[in-house]
Amino acid sequence: MRKLIVVALALMLGCASKFDEDQLIGQWIGVEWKDMTNEKIIDSQVSFSFMQDGRYEASSGSSTEQGKYWISGDNLHTIEDGKAEKKVKIAKLQNDSLIFRMNRAGTIEEILLIKEH
Repeated sequence: MRKLIVVALALMLGCASKFDEDQLIGQWIGVEWKDMTNEKIIDSQVSFSFMQDGRYEASSGSSTEQGKYWISGDNLHTIEDGKAEKKVKIAKLQNDSLIFRMNRAGTIEEILLIKEH
């Protein structure tokens, strides 16, 4: 029984977020999107809006999505309404800047966003 409690505590602590989710709430505008694998800049407008109720809206170019989000460890998890879960690594989250790092079909990309005030 003691081993089961220790394992449960370890799992709970391992899933704890290392970022303050309250810092994520607000409007974020992409200022730089890099293809790190091929050392290229991706020329596409991107923005995110994270609400206190756990919902988000995102747009990139002419496409948009809405759904729910949460942070676990150093990952942002999103589930677009009616779609499958996605996750991206949060490389940095501060009051005014956010960096996502993601692997898209084997290409490592990084997006720098700043918070609108």
